[in-house]
Amino acid sequence: MTYIQGTRLIKVYSPLGPDVLLFHDMTGRERLGGLFSYELDLLSTVGSLNPDQLLGDRLDVALTLPDDSVRYFNGVVCRFAQLGATEDERRTLVHYRVTLRPWLWLLTRTANCRIFQKKTAPDIIVQVFRDHGFTDFETRLTRTYPLRDYCVQYRESDFNFVSRLMEEEGLYYFFEHTRGKHTLILADAAAAHPKMPGYESIPYFEPNNSTRRERDHLYAWSFARAIQPGRYVLIDDPGNGSWTCSSVRRAGRLARRDAAAG
Repeated sequence: MTYIQGTRLIKVYSPLGPDVLLFHDMTGRERLGGLFSYELDLLSTVGSLNPDQLLGDRLDVALTLPDDSVRYFNGVVCRFAQLGATEDERRTLVHYRVTLRPWLWLLTRTANCRIFQKKTAPDIIVQVFRDHGFTDFETRLTRTYPLRDYCVQYRESDFNFVSRLMEEEGLYYFFEHTRGKHTLILADAAAAHPKMPGYESIPYFEPNNSTRRERDHLYAWSFARAIQPGRYVLIDDPGNGSWTCSSVRRAGRLARRDAAAG
């Protein structure tokens, strides 16, 4: 008997073809400025799937929402495992587990030593992406960034290198998912995020209220503040003994000093 996912609310699309992999369960983790991870438990009537047909390729999970729109989860297959099998009166179903991560995760598997000259941090980040052949990214920046005379990557993974540049400049990223791909959005302000219809304001309800709520809402809120350095001082020697000092200051008495090392 062939299992068909045509009427299912959650469907799986993979390079193996339609209905080869069937959705069973999924757990995921997403965050701003971080790598997402989706772990899928899948079923198949095929007991001899070749991992090489999936590893490194894209896979989609399509979730049909109550308004009949579709929410896609797309990622690169980074891990594939066979967990066993169960039998019923009709057929044997083999259990597989697949881990999906963004294409940016692949940069954790590379390392390099390079020097970039006369480029801004966003320009360097984009060049690293393009040098690996990735084009599924978009910049939504609101500020201008200074040219760096030189910038050194030394025995860092490409992921750690671009992450360091983002941290230095106050950049972050998130992903937008569509059928067949996920796009990295490089951002520096909340304006980079599209507005969600119906969520311009979100109601707050006490968690001990027994009334059933029919819409998304907040039930807890907390905030915190902490003391941070108010000034960053960078001292540099270009090699001719003429030391230079640059400073970035905000309101505050505490300073953090560092010697430039590229």
